[in-house]
Amino acid sequence: MPELPEVQTVVSQIAEKLKGKQVKGLWSDWQKRIHPSFPIFVKRVKGSHILGTRRFGKHIVIDFDNEYSIVVHLKMTGHFLIKNKTNRNSKAFTEDPVNGYIHHILTFIDDTTLEFSDMRKFGWMQVVETRVVEDLPSIASLGVDALSERFTVSSLQKIIEKRKKKTIGEVLLEQNVIAGIGNIYRSEALFLAHILPWRLTETLSLDEQKELVSAVKKVLRQALRLGGMSDGDFRDTDGKEGRFQETRYVYGRADDSCKKCGTIIVRKKLGQRSAFFCPQCQH
Repeated sequence: MPELPEVQTVVSQIAEKLKGKQVKGLWSDWQKRIHPSFPIFVKRVKGSHILGTRRFGKHIVIDFDNEYSIVVHLKMTGHFLIKNKTNRNSKAFTEDPVNGYIHHILTFIDDTTLEFSDMRKFGWMQVVETRVVEDLPSIASLGVDALSERFTVSSLQKIIEKRKKKTIGEVLLEQNVIAGIGNIYRSEALFLAHILPWRLTETLSLDEQKELVSAVKKVLRQALRLGGMSDGDFRDTDGKEGRFQETRYVYGRADDSCKKCGTIIVRKKLGQRSAFFCPQCQH
């Protein structure tokens, strides 16, 4: 599933490429994921211009000049592609099978298209009044954004105070506590902070808490610079893979040697997800 860096990459690219463009129409062959309904969606966005984009956790928000907004969640395999007359036949769009599962197409007056490719078809789009975006249950329930200035050692301490008997690996994935972190960056941040995923939060020292906050932000910023990670289906709006996978230390590297100490990387179930760690570097 796309995490904060992948979603922010898409949010930034949509704003850069589509701001000011006017919507001509919408096509969809999977209308059950268009809310509140396909006809209402079309009525509310047709003829409007894009003002800008925002991100809330893993949600994408596209704001229009008619006081409506599209809220999107990519879910497991969704990603947006932006096509125009100069790139429509590029190899990334025509030869990469991951980019071929197009189920929704938003067309603009100049025939540029914003296309939603989603192999598993779990992703959804919803149109709402802009003023109520932050009141939507899936957004209102989000915790502090992992890249925001509000995610500090102090805020982490407050989180720990209420979850003393939970593992830090589990807490980092709770979107209603800290928004934006998924399994990839959970594993990478804990490695950088030298903390084992199943440590109870109450056992973390103040120095370890400081290291963790710093590590979370460091790994997310690095992933942003590299366009995210394509661990399977994610592609940016040009149809290209991110490059973070070239730099990862532990995620997806079970049975390989640790890049820092040479110890074999271990994969272990933690809750419903797999955690990756180095038993030598992490404690």
